[in-house]
Amino acid sequence: MSVFLARVAGNPARVGASWCRRQYSCPTSAGGAVGGGGGVGGKVFAGRVRAADLRALVECGRTVRYAPGDHLMRQGDPGDCVLLVGSGRVKVVARDGAGHERLLGIRGSGELLGEMSCVDDGPRSASVVAHDPVSATKIAKARFMGIMGERPAIAREVVRQVSQRLRDAERKQSELTSDSVDTRVARVLAELVGLFADDSALGPRGVTVPLGQEELAQLAAASHVSAQRALRGLRARGLVTTGYGRVDIPCLGCFTALSGLNPAKDVRGCGGRGACPQG
Repeated sequence: MSVFLARVAGNPARVGASWCRRQYSCPTSAGGAVGGGGGVGGKVFAGRVRAADLRALVECGRTVRYAPGDHLMRQGDPGDCVLLVGSGRVKVVARDGAGHERLLGIRGSGELLGEMSCVDDGPRSASVVAHDPVSATKIAKARFMGIMGERPAIAREVVRQVSQRLRDAERKQSELTSDSVDTRVARVLAELVGLFADDSALGPRGVTVPLGQEELAQLAAASHVSAQRALRGLRARGLVTTGYGRVDIPCLGCFTALSGLNPAKDVRGCGGRGACPQG
């Protein structure tokens, strides 16, 4: 039995729809994933399955915890389990043929990880590394495959997730030719806002994104120099400030005023001071 279900073993009524969803709550795709492969229809995996199915899935596994930098999964390893993230964020990274590591995405609460290699019996296509302290439910492959057979609704959501990740990969490839680096960097920052908003020390209007410029460049599929240039443009307009391993967005109202995430729009940031001109 997982830890969070054990906490309410003396009160089974609490293990119902709303309580179970709160444990794995991340209602929007922006809040659950960056880099593609996150929400389907605006929700991450735990937000799409029925509460009874989610509870049954969680009861198949056990709670595991990881410290920042720990590997949850390693590229090339056999797919022997899936993980359902309960809290914390993870980085999805992959090495190319030359051995260079690239950040592919960031996943948060409510995300199901590792399902593809369990379903197709292939090796892990990427590694998953804890960005901060992570708690998750680990479900062995045999039990995961078994519950998909018992509960077709879970199997359907797994298929939808795999399909969405393939679509997201195609979309990102298309964006390389259709969107400028400025647009892609702004889009990545907008997606990251949902993942890190709860941890921000900038007050209710601002968010700190604790990633370095090289990591942002990789998420935006841009060179380091091009991403630096894009950030410099946003900084000159008062929309962001940068520091070592971080980008601060002092006012979300000003940042989201980039209509359609179009950095060419003439928006000047208020710096999070006084009344926001964007309302």
